[in-house]
Amino acid sequence: MKSVVSYIHRLSVRLIASIVLFIAILGVVSGFFVYHVLTQSMMRENAIFADQITDTIIDAAWSTDFQKFMDIGLERITEVGSQDRDDLMEKALEEGDQEALIFLTLDNITKCITSQIMMGDVRELGIYIPRPETGYTEKTLIIECKAGQNKEAVDFHLLKDTKEEDSDEVRDTVKRIWTRETEDGVVLDYTDKEGEDSTIAVYKGLYNEGEVTGILLVKRSVQRTVETRNRYLVGLVIVEVVMLLFGILILALYLRFRVVKPVDKVTKEADRFSQENTMSERKLADDVGNVTEIRILAESIDQMEENTMRNIEKITRMSRESERIDTELSLAANLQASVLPKKEKLAGRKEFDVSALMKPAREVGGDFYDFFMVDDTHLALMIADVSDKGIGSAFFMASSKTLLKARASMGGKPEEIVTFVEEKLSEENEMGMFVSVWLGIVDLTTGEVQACNAGHNYPGILHKDTEEGYLIEKTEHGPPICFLPGIVHKGYSFRLCPGDRIFLYTDGVTEAKNPEGERFGNDRLIRVLNDDREVGNESLIIRVKAAVDHFAGEEPQYDDITMVSFQFLGNISEICRNISI
Repeated sequence: MKSVVSYIHRLSVRLIASIVLFIAILGVVSGFFVYHVLTQSMMRENAIFADQITDTIIDAAWSTDFQKFMDIGLERITEVGSQDRDDLMEKALEEGDQEALIFLTLDNITKCITSQIMMGDVRELGIYIPRPETGYTEKTLIIECKAGQNKEAVDFHLLKDTKEEDSDEVRDTVKRIWTRETEDGVVLDYTDKEGEDSTIAVYKGLYNEGEVTGILLVKRSVQRTVETRNRYLVGLVIVEVVMLLFGILILALYLRFRVVKPVDKVTKEADRFSQENTMSERKLADDVGNVTEIRILAESIDQMEENTMRNIEKITRMSRESERIDTELSLAANLQASVLPKKEKLAGRKEFDVSALMKPAREVGGDFYDFFMVDDTHLALMIADVSDKGIGSAFFMASSKTLLKARASMGGKPEEIVTFVEEKLSEENEMGMFVSVWLGIVDLTTGEVQACNAGHNYPGILHKDTEEGYLIEKTEHGPPICFLPGIVHKGYSFRLCPGDRIFLYTDGVTEAKNPEGERFGNDRLIRVLNDDREVGNESLIIRVKAAVDHFAGEEPQYDDITMVSFQFLGNISEICRNISI
């Protein structure tokens, strides 16, 4: 039942519009039909009337040969004068005077024609003989009788005159009657000339002994019929217009109460919600009627409001959560920065100078560096890069840094320290993370460096007394810590002289991209390092960072960027003594 009601409501607008359209079409069709029926009825009625007139005239002229009348009858009409035609007819019958009979018969016809004109709406009656030899373009008139519009006078003529036919249609009609292609009367369409009555013309054949002897023309006024038809059509049009306007009014009222007002409510509710962002106490769908489309729209707006409010609450919660996470990330970033070594703690050492920079790609990073005294004469240098970025890598970084520093403080070669840390980290590395590490232990008395490279970038080495400047030499190295647990890590060593430098960096420097997708690379790094070899460690790091930023342009930072610049100053006399020994 509900589905039926819903279907009716869905069709109501279309149904009313269809009814209005149907009324309009019905009015046009019925008007055309009535016009056609009235016109045909008018033609038939006048054809019947012409038949009656013809029959009357034929009864009066049953033996009339109009051609003979043309020969003798016209001259004798003036001889008769006002004599009593009944006496003449009786005398002619007694004497067998055919000429008198023809004339007197014609006289009866004229009386009959005159009476028909006076009694009916006949405007013109006439009898004539067509002239086939001219192609029916001419006719010889026998009788022509015309009446005025008000019948105040009848103009009657007995003629022997020739006239042209009116039109091709009339000539064709006369031809078919005269050649006996048809024995029925032929009704021609009516004419409606300005200033004259509307008339209808009827042509019929007059027969004598089976032969056509003349053509009867009857023109009858149909003015009253036309006026009646026109009044009917005007009335019909008025009724149709009134019905159409009434239908439009009903449709307009229906649309106003069923469509316009509900749509206005929908519009106002949408505007209210956009300004207030609060749920309405009453659902919109319960207050917009039963038009299916509008109800569906209202239900959609109700659902939209509910979803919007839920989304606002969700966004609010997410915003609070984001603020909390931002706060925690800020604390984590501050904590991460706080555990990095401070250059000031080693400010009293004259054997070396060191500076460092770490710029995470996110709030916290996976890179780290460290430098600390293992004992009075040995300094540990360390730089590392944890796989991935973000919170997870930051925790793995903290664990790795803590283990590396704790194990390095216990002494031993760098490869031993790296191997130990890998064993410990691998025990609980469920995330499968790994870290690349370069660890070097510098003997501050001799300048010797023992190092282990666990999958990290090769450092840039500057030997002050050589002309080559910074060089990146490929040395012994193994995989990153926890990448292939159990692989033996190897170490290597080299010597620094006073003034020599070690530049450590992560792949955030060399793999930085510009908008064209090109990498910064080792070659650009070496060129920047060698632009000024005498610059201090801190300035050198700033210059490299500026070069990377300029190269990247608007491209976002690809990875954490970490750099450590170490310069060995040493004690020359002590070094020389050790060398001489």
